[in-house]
This record gives sequence, C-alpha cells and structure tokens, in this order.
Amino acid sequence: MPDYKADAAPGAFGAFIMLPEGVAKLYASDFVEGPFPEHYEPVESPVENALHPNVSSNPMAKVFHTDLDPLGSPNEFPYIGTTYRLTEHFHYWTKHIAGPSELQPHFFVEVPSALAREKNIRSGDMVRVRSARGSVEGKAMVTRRMRGLQVAGKTVYQIGLPIHWGFIGRVTGPLINNLSPSVLDPNSGTPEYKGFLVNIEKI
Repeated sequence: MPDYKADAAPGAFGAFIMLPEGVAKLYASDFVEGPFPEHYEPVESPVENALHPNVSSNPMAKVFHTDLDPLGSPNEFPYIGTTYRLTEHFHYWTKHIAGPSELQPHFFVEVPSALAREKNIRSGDMVRVRSARGSVEGKAMVTRRMRGLQVAGKTVYQIGLPIHWGFIGRVTGPLINNLSPSVLDPNSGTPEYKGFLVNIEKI
C-alpha cells in the first residue's frame, strides 16, 4: 500500500513520508550519534572530512576489528569502490534464470575513461580490483558515465562493481562483498558498501 493517497494533491504531503511530520528533522533525538544532522565521510575515504578532519567518519559507526576486517589507506588504495545493481538482474536471485543470465552473463568492472587512459586499460581487458580485504577479477568496461570528481583539490575516481554474481547459478563470478569493509551505520545497521577504498590494475 502507498504511504499516502493516490489522488492526493502534489503539495499535500512532504517528501519524508516515513516520518510522522512528513518533513525532514533538524533536531532528531532518536539518532545514536546526536540530535543534529552531520556529514561524515565513509570509514575508508580518500579524503578527510572538510568540516572536521579530526573526526572524519562517524564515531558511532560499528566497525568490526578482526584479522579478516582490515581497513585500507588512500596511499595504497587511492580509488573509491562502489557497488550497484544492473537493470537486467534482481539482486543475487536472477543469475539462476536463463533470460537475465543471457542478458548479463559476465561480471565486469566499470572504469572511468580518464583513469583507464592513465592505467592503459581498454574495454575487454582483464583487471584486478583490490581492497585491504581481498580482490576480484573481471573484464573492464571503460565508460564516460563515471567521471573523476574534484574533491579537496585532487581528482578522485570511482570504480563501479556490480553485485549480482557469486559461486553458484547459471552465471557465476566474484563476490563483491569480499572487497567491502565490515562497517555498519549506527542507526540503520546498513553496511558501507557504496564507498570504500580500492586499487585497480590491468592483468
């Protein structure tokens, strides 16, 4: 069921339909890290927090500290890895179905064209993406869709990593979660899968 009436006028409800007020909160006493909104960088970030570099990431984030969960530094891992889904697949389920598996049969790594030129990577080349926790290999898809970002006076590149593969199914491939850190948001428990440090090399 929708959270509001289908025939409601455009201004009848605010954008924040899951909150009783229907609007964003400037003061939210139910946040673990404090009542006021704040910007934090991911625990693994190529730049410091411009607002307060001494507390760059969320101090209340749940960070797992085991031998299997090391954190990377931007000196060794200068790029941002980001995970996403593809139109042709639904999470990890449709790799077991013929149609979606034929439409997207292979894992790939999306590489910004400017970074690909720096690394001498062409579409179809095999590349390895590493984080402090592991590595994956796949064909490069060089794209202009992901451009370098100007952050703190330097160019920061993102590496795109679709998530749909694994060791079983009609189509198989690497598990992207082997790259991502074991860091959880303190309020929702959401893992930091959308921004973590990686490096890339042609193999």
